[in-house]
Amino acid sequence: MLDRTHARWALMAGLLVLIASTGLADDETVRGPSRTFAGNLAMLDGDIPYWANKEYVDRALHRLKEAGFNVYMPTVWQGRGTAWPSRYAPWDVQLKDHPKSDFDPLRYAIAKAHELGIEVHPWFTLTLRQSDIFPEFAPPGSPEGAFDVHHEGFRRLMANLVAEVVENYDVDGINLDYVRAMGLCKSARCTLEYRQRYGRSLQLDTTAFNLTFGQVPTLVDYQESAVTAMVKGISEKIRRRKPNLLISVDAIPGQSSPEQGQASVEWVNEGLVDVILRMDYFPRLNIGVTESVRAKLLNPDRLSLLICNMATEEELTAPDQPRFPRSGKWLAETASMIRSRWPHTGLAVYFYKYLSDDQIAALRAGPFRMSQDGLKRPIGPSVQ
Repeated sequence: MLDRTHARWALMAGLLVLIASTGLADDETVRGPSRTFAGNLAMLDGDIPYWANKEYVDRALHRLKEAGFNVYMPTVWQGRGTAWPSRYAPWDVQLKDHPKSDFDPLRYAIAKAHELGIEVHPWFTLTLRQSDIFPEFAPPGSPEGAFDVHHEGFRRLMANLVAEVVENYDVDGINLDYVRAMGLCKSARCTLEYRQRYGRSLQLDTTAFNLTFGQVPTLVDYQESAVTAMVKGISEKIRRRKPNLLISVDAIPGQSSPEQGQASVEWVNEGLVDVILRMDYFPRLNIGVTESVRAKLLNPDRLSLLICNMATEEELTAPDQPRFPRSGKWLAETASMIRSRWPHTGLAVYFYKYLSDDQIAALRAGPFRMSQDGLKRPIGPSVQ
């Protein structure tokens, strides 16, 4: 009897080892490691023609280092071509006149950033379309200024572009933006696909959707399933190549309208991405929305804030007034408040073009001042 008991225990132990070895019992394997943006102070740079210039990016990186930022997020895809030599897409149209011999601005920026101890998380604006490239992925009836996220070929293109960067460059993370449908599709292809999938009329459901502010479950599912498929395709390619690479998405959970198909909370909880950078560009941050989204996450600290260092339309006194940098005082106080209230979430700022000397000085004197161990990061009072 004792031998049989030992045999049963041995069998059970063997099964547990087998399950663990295949990853079936390892939530981290299924969902990906639980990473946050903690300790990251990121700056987004949305001007490809500028940062592709060596003198510009050298100066930009030194200014970011001086201010205390430790993550640089240059946009590498803005729906008009790439900022690296790609086998899948042409060069960004704004680089068309640049000599291409030995030209790889992304590789140069990464090398220079790493020399300064700054991470690089390339920034992809996925569905945004700003030129006439890939017309097959933006047929008539696609949302204005967008690629059709329902098109499997487009989703495959996005996954290939991101994977190409991950595989060929020493990147420290990936940032995904425009992770949304940008509107409802009305193309012949979408109409047929919707009819085949749901047995319903896309035209009639679109009318009902607009009249009821999104109360058409099948159309909501159509949008979310397409955007999620894009995120999943990208995530799987990244995880296969560099499983520990941090993936962030710029999103507005709790505020995004249903036609966008943006299910960022689910993406994080299911491990498709690691961090949401919640875009909050107003001078007064919406703490209530931030807390409500944190409550929906399995790990609340996987929500970080993406704030704006330039004036928004509400702050301009005339329609033709140019945008301007917000004060260094505002930026330093806002960064300090975020550090105090959510100390384990890091911070991202949009964007470099408006990083003023006043802002740098205020950050250096306050929330981004040098810590005693020599690392640039926010220090001071925090809520544990």
